[in-house]
Amino acid sequence: MEKRLTCVSQEFNQTYQFPVYFIHNLFDSKNEVLKEVLGDRPFKENKKIIVFIDDNLAKKNPLLTGQVKKKFANGKLGIDLIGEPFVFPGGERVKNTWDYVHKVTGLLNQFSFDRHDFVLVLGGGALLDMVGFAASIYHRGIKLIRVPTTTLAQNDAGIGVKNGINCFEQKNSIGTFTPPFAVINDFSFLKTLPFSHYISGVAEAFKIAMIKDASLFSFLVDHSDILSQRNQETIVSVIYQCACLHLDHIAHGGDPYESGSSRPLDYGHWSAHKIEMMSQNAISHGYAVSIGIALDSYYAWKMSLITESDLYQLLTSLIKCRLPIWSNYLSRTNDQDQLELENGLEDFRIHLGGRLTFTMPDGIGKTCQLHEMDFEIVRNGIQYLEDFSEEMSAYPIDDSTAL
Repeated sequence: MEKRLTCVSQEFNQTYQFPVYFIHNLFDSKNEVLKEVLGDRPFKENKKIIVFIDDNLAKKNPLLTGQVKKKFANGKLGIDLIGEPFVFPGGERVKNTWDYVHKVTGLLNQFSFDRHDFVLVLGGGALLDMVGFAASIYHRGIKLIRVPTTTLAQNDAGIGVKNGINCFEQKNSIGTFTPPFAVINDFSFLKTLPFSHYISGVAEAFKIAMIKDASLFSFLVDHSDILSQRNQETIVSVIYQCACLHLDHIAHGGDPYESGSSRPLDYGHWSAHKIEMMSQNAISHGYAVSIGIALDSYYAWKMSLITESDLYQLLTSLIKCRLPIWSNYLSRTNDQDQLELENGLEDFRIHLGGRLTFTMPDGIGKTCQLHEMDFEIVRNGIQYLEDFSEEMSAYPIDDSTAL
């Protein structure tokens, strides 16, 4: 009889901690946040840092490149800036190909970066995702400092542990779970954002409020008109509250790397991701999330999980913020008269694995998990949202995003 070999079971825990700063004017000569982040280097020689900047950000802030160079001049932060800051495209186009991942890793290799060196990236969520992914796979992880510069990146995309790119016509199908070394939310960059980039993050605020915080939901409803007017104090408060909710979920939600079958923070995202792909990213992530949570909230109402009043408050508030609740992509069908959107559910399930699980509100500020979806209700919801949107046409949606 063949002897059985021994099985050695291995178990270990790893604690990870990273700071998230909320500041103004990072590159002002008197601002010492970067010095604090980089800290005292335990090496005789200076370490290296490479900087990547979103081209949308660079165009709106023409002095930024010079400010970055001045901040690191002569190694005065105990670290050497390598080359000029590199300007890369912003938006999903930078995530839709491996080309930019190869460019980032190629530069890290060209300048002999090691695991004690740093990558600093400034921009929207898409560039942060791509550069973060590249940094996470080079030498199995280069220290990443994120400086999110859009509302959506500051309250959601830029503060978590996910990195990735789009592949196989699926959102974020290639990626890693790798926490950043630090995140610096600099509110001064919000002032130069185009309106569509500014307001997109408010959709993510409504998302997390619907499933995590009833008081935040009430605040958003009460301040929807003010948010559309770009009131700085209000948007800063919203970003801070959302970021804290997001970080608390990562730290205490019990599954920071999504090993289970649910993604509790992805309310409305099964359809949002599909809409983005169907539109070839003509509809931005934030706008798609706005449509997605509108559709899922209709479904939640029909499942008696929220009230009709809850739904009305959400939809009217999104529209007052100049966010969309409907798109003609929702109604697009294939040759079998099946909604193309329906494939989004299977894409969503495959991305996580296991049983189909999607988050719904169980009353405002609380959640439950569903495992099946009645697409007859979805079809009715699409028509309902189209009609509702037409009735509220006095609040025009920003026309820079194709709907």
